[in-house]
Amino acid sequence: MDEINIKCVSFHFLKLNKTSDIEVYNIARSKAKVIIISKDLDFRELVSWKGVPPKLVFLEFGNCSNKLLYEKLKYKIYDAIELLIYGDLDIFEINKD
Repeated sequence: MDEINIKCVSFHFLKLNKTSDIEVYNIARSKAKVIIISKDLDFRELVSWKGVPPKLVFLEFGNCSNKLLYEKLKYKIYDAIELLIYGDLDIFEINKD
């Protein structure tokens, strides 16, 4: 895989943490090459219903510690990004297993 230069920022950093899901989706849709990482089922439904962009890494597990979140993401996030950027995939799901 070629090196991928990615900038990752949180909703909080972007001051979007109090913004509705549809507004966040529309903002992301207006930007180029955006991938949302979320546990929120609403984003999965929005991408499925309204299409891309944005693409989505959907986390299929509930609240957890940052350590557990890191453990779940560290082995799958590169595959997710590669498939979302270079593949035909719109939603990459990471489950609790």
